[in-house]
Amino acid sequence: SETENMKILVEQLLFLARSDSDTIHLEKTLFDCGKMVEEIVRETRLIDPAHTFETRLDGPAYLEADQQLIKQVLRILVDNSIKYTPAGGTIQLKLWQEKDTIKIQVQDNGIGIAPADVPRIFDRFYRSDESRARKTGGSGLGLAIVKWIVDNHGGYYEVLSRLEIGTRITLSFPSAPKPPAHPGEGPSGSG
Repeated sequence: SETENMKILVEQLLFLARSDSDTIHLEKTLFDCGKMVEEIVRETRLIDPAHTFETRLDGPAYLEADQQLIKQVLRILVDNSIKYTPAGGTIQLKLWQEKDTIKIQVQDNGIGIAPADVPRIFDRFYRSDESRARKTGGSGLGLAIVKWIVDNHGGYYEVLSRLEIGTRITLSFPSAPKPPAHPGEGPSGSG
């Protein structure tokens, strides 16, 4: 497990070094965010049977973004929820569209974050006392990566957290227009 932790740390440091030197190229494509969320939840349920995962996906919800980076954001947020939510807890992923904005929300009923710590959680290497005390691992770089990816996709995030109640992080991204239907995909099936 220590080798895996070191591998993750090196990957995170390399990502941030590349972001600092503006050498990350965004490979933007048009995709349905709901399908991506479903995939992440399906994969996570296989590796983490200790938590309950719930979804509410009001889609389709199209983004024009780097799908691998958006997936990385969600995996970091879900991983944090797993780390800070005791076994048996619930992690919810929600997706909906408000006007020209796609909202993706990850919410848990874990240990929460102290109010004084919330403004600093996206700082590199920042870890609150609670996280150190619980020895959950991690380097304090995951949310710095989330911030860079969200910022570089024209998005923003909101954090609501209460100690012993849980944390809710909502991401907002500019929505993309729905792609035109391809021949053969119309309601009648004939195009």
